[in-house]
Amino acid sequence: MDFSRSGRWHRTLALLALGLACALPVWADDEPGFDRPGLGFSTNPMNAGQFGYEQGLPDWSLNKDGGVTSRLSTFDSLLRLGVGSGLELQLGGSPYNSLRQTGGGLAQTSHGHGDSSLGLKWAPKTGSEAWDWGLLGTVEFNDGTPDFRSEQRVYTLGLVVDQKFSEKADLSYFAQWQRSAGRDNFLLAPDYNYQVNDLFGFYIEAAMLRDANHRYGSQAGGGITFAPLPRLQFDSWFRHRLGGRAAEWEAGLGVAMYFGR
Repeated sequence: MDFSRSGRWHRTLALLALGLACALPVWADDEPGFDRPGLGFSTNPMNAGQFGYEQGLPDWSLNKDGGVTSRLSTFDSLLRLGVGSGLELQLGGSPYNSLRQTGGGLAQTSHGHGDSSLGLKWAPKTGSEAWDWGLLGTVEFNDGTPDFRSEQRVYTLGLVVDQKFSEKADLSYFAQWQRSAGRDNFLLAPDYNYQVNDLFGFYIEAAMLRDANHRYGSQAGGGITFAPLPRLQFDSWFRHRLGGRAAEWEAGLGVAMYFGR
């Protein structure tokens, strides 16, 4: 879906979703989890017929490479639809991106929309009180504007295993494989989550990366969540490069919500 051609529709949907998230009561006993913030994703998918909307406000990164500094702001959007039996369909995209590059005699700014993606999550019930897991496969289409488009389609498969220590604390283990143009990227990212109370939670995470050129990098960071309603969550997060090939800084603000029975 090309969100750049439907900006008015996109804003209308966001306002409608926010209103419904605030107005509708909670019917399901098994509350779905949100996929943002953090590198992994929730092992508790949308129930059948439930609809979720997650939006970066925006997400931002700073990277330095070859004497050129790049600052990227992106308004990532994710639409989630529960199918049932632990299955969830996802449609993603970034309707607006801004890239500023300086250094090495270069100073330019570009704007445009990013690639769209289609995903399928499967997170079945395990019957265990301590362990849950989920798989998420996505296809990213190279349909963005030139400065924000992948050279070819990107295929991604992610696995999350979640270990619960108590009602408030859990540890997630996230692994991701990504392939494009015959080359592979890998990511490992454990994170610790703690729910302070009904309103606030926080997490810390580490990430180990290997890119298609077999270069390694590492990051660490964390974030906080604020949920004024069971179906509405705001977030703030950051990551910082520890070493190797990785973005020097990443940070963001976002909102996530869901509605339906």
